[in-house]
Amino acid sequence: MSHIGALLHVQIPVKNLHAAIDWYCEHLGFSLQAEFDKSAFLALSTGPTLMLWETADKTSATFTVDSQPMPVFLFTTADIHSLYDHLQAQKVTITHYQNDGFGWVLKFFDPNDNMLGVIQKNE
Repeated sequence: MSHIGALLHVQIPVKNLHAAIDWYCEHLGFSLQAEFDKSAFLALSTGPTLMLWETADKTSATFTVDSQPMPVFLFTTADIHSLYDHLQAQKVTITHYQNDGFGWVLKFFDPNDNMLGVIQKNE
């Protein structure tokens, strides 16, 4: 018996809420669903919502494995190469962009040092 139904949303820290909302909407295609004093909900066409929390604390949603930064969650895309070109043109810090066998993987940092990942599976 499963006690959990579905993943509702994920939460990440940001330094400036309004700047982060703009960045996620402009660069990754999110839409603003609701905004509060120190938080906001963003959504894509499917999947859980992304909740941004404004904080002055030095923190991020990134962890390391063997001292290498890793994203906490990954998105899917049908056109990873266009996304790569877009992010590179915007001077986004990209740490990984290659075909890893099962698919193309792109890892990059948002302006708040949260590492994000995107996968386009090979067909």
